[in-house]
Amino acid sequence: MTRFVLVAVLLGLAACSAAPAEETATPQEPEAVSGPVAGPTAVLPGDIATLQVVDSRLGKVVADRDQYTLYLNTEDDAVPTCVEPQCTLVWPPLLAAGGKIEAPGLDQGLLGTVKRPDGLEQVTIAGHPVHRYVDDEQAGDTTGHGVDDRWYAVAPNGSKASP
Repeated sequence: MTRFVLVAVLLGLAACSAAPAEETATPQEPEAVSGPVAGPTAVLPGDIATLQVVDSRLGKVVADRDQYTLYLNTEDDAVPTCVEPQCTLVWPPLLAAGGKIEAPGLDQGLLGTVKRPDGLEQVTIAGHPVHRYVDDEQAGDTTGHGVDDRWYAVAPNGSKASP
């Protein structure tokens, strides 16, 4: 929880101390990332969400481009329930600008996106919207597995990973 508070404070400080951007052109696309979903798993316009299969203490799991474990919420039924800022700060969604996903080693038929209430597209695996966990401090961590008996690392087949 201390890390959550630290992240919230740092985000607030960054927002207050950021220098105003010089406006040089009118953007052609809406800003893809804003608010609490901006972070290491957020993507910018034109970016491709990259997934990979990695080994972990739970066996093979799906990870993002930086090899951070991805999680599913068993309460999600093809629609993300983690959409409020308090949730997305702890469980940042993996976003895919324009639905672009690159995932060597995964069954392409399991991959997709779902539109979130904020209009952003979140990556799904076997219909489950996927997220990172803020307390995974380094690539390969799986500390979010089993949190609240509803958050689990994603196995390559889209189910809950199991050791």
